[in-house]
Formats: sequence, structure tokens, C-alpha cells
Amino acid sequence: MPKKTEHELRAKRLAARSEIASKTLYSVIAETGKEELLRPSSSLLYSALTAGLAMGASVLLMGAIAKAVGDASWSALAIAVGYPAGFLLIAMARMQLFTENTLTAVLPVTKNRRWRSVRLLGRLWAIVLVGNLVGAVAIGAVLSHVTEPDLYDAMVTASSHITHRDALGNFISALPAGFLIGLMAWSLPGLPYEKLGAVFIVTYLVGAGGFPHIVAGTVETTVLIAAGVWGLGEGLAFILPVLVGNTLGGAALFAGLAYGQVHEEIE
Repeated sequence: MPKKTEHELRAKRLAARSEIASKTLYSVIAETGKEELLRPSSSLLYSALTAGLAMGASVLLMGAIAKAVGDASWSALAIAVGYPAGFLLIAMARMQLFTENTLTAVLPVTKNRRWRSVRLLGRLWAIVLVGNLVGAVAIGAVLSHVTEPDLYDAMVTASSHITHRDALGNFISALPAGFLIGLMAWSLPGLPYEKLGAVFIVTYLVGAGGFPHIVAGTVETTVLIAAGVWGLGEGLAFILPVLVGNTLGGAALFAGLAYGQVHEEIE
């Protein structure tokens, strides 16, 4: 068999394997999402609460790095290295994080399009969001009492990047954060050995780009409020647009694209 023909056949096999992988990946994620929809409310709540607490690791490490590097010209890129810490802990412990685990539950809804699935999705989102935010607020408040003053001041400095946009700017910048986290959730089942690396890369990109995430941003907001930099009204003016932007970016845009690329093959 001529070499050219062999190369062509190999390329076709790889392309076919890639096409099958997309359908298989969708099926795996949709099945995982179905399981999440049916989990007991108490399990979801405890997992989400723990994830909110774990997200404090991001702000803590960002503060430690900010304290170490000072006002260097490259400090923003260095501080962003700490941003993935909470996400990595959540991924390792398989905890419930709004915009990541909750995205997988969107896929079975797009496939089945039944009222019961929509109701279960709303229940899942509400429980996970409440648990995440309660945990994030709790750890943000605790950090002011358990860290050294210099480190806490550095955490306030590291968190101040979220004060630079108005509500519309926060909404717009939250869209790519939701999309990127959604892209990560789509990719992880196909990465058996590189999951933590993928989590680090994507969340570092979110942090370095200054794209706010609702849970990490709630920890930062709480730190700023506890330090007197922001009031409660300013904190809510940040959290609400970010929540809407993350949800649209992750669920509406990404889930729609994920479903769109395979819907003719699975229906």
C-alpha cells in the first residue's frame, strides 16, 4: 500500500475517533449531570458549603504572593498563580462548585427538555449557589481574624482588583469566566491524567485576565467589606452582575455550543 494512502487512512481513522470522542464525551458528561440532578439536597448543600470554604485558599495564597513580590511590575501575573488554589482543592475533593459541577447538569436538560429536568436543575443551582456563597462569606470573614495583619493587608491588596469595574463591566467580564470554567468542565472527562493541570491552566487564565468568578469573588468581596474598603451595597453591586455573567457564560453560551456540535448525531 502506498505511503500516501496509509497516511490518508490513518488521518481518517483519527478524525473518526475524534468525532466519536465528541459524542462519547457528551454522553459521559450528560450522564454525570443526570446523577448530580438526582443527588439528595443535604449532600449537595454540604459539598457546596465545603467548596465555598475551600475557595478561601485562593485569596490566602494570592495574599501571600502579593506580600512576597510587593510592587514589582510583574506582580499581577505572579499573584494570579494563587488564584487556582481553591479550584484545585475543589477538583481534588470533588466538591460542588457553581459554574463547574452545575454546568454538567445543563446537558441532560438540553437533551431531554422536560419540565422535571428543568425543576431539578433549578433545585441544584439554588442549593449549590447558596452553599458556595455561605461558605465563601464565612471563610472571607474568618481570614481577617486568623491571619497576621501584614498578610491580611496583602489579601486586601490582592482582592482590590475587583473594585476597578462598574456593574456593567463586571457582568461583561464575568461572561468569559463562566465560559472558560465551562470549557474546563467539558474537557476534564477526556483528560484522565491531566485534570489538575487543566484546572490550573484555565483558572490561572481566569485570574490573570481579571475575569471575576462568583465564588472566588465573594471571598474577595467579604475580605474587602471586613477591611472597610467596601460597604455591603458595593459588595452586592459586584456579586449580582458577576453571578448573571458567569451563569450566562457557562450555562447558556457554553452548554448551547456543546450541545449544538453533537445534537444531530445523538438525536
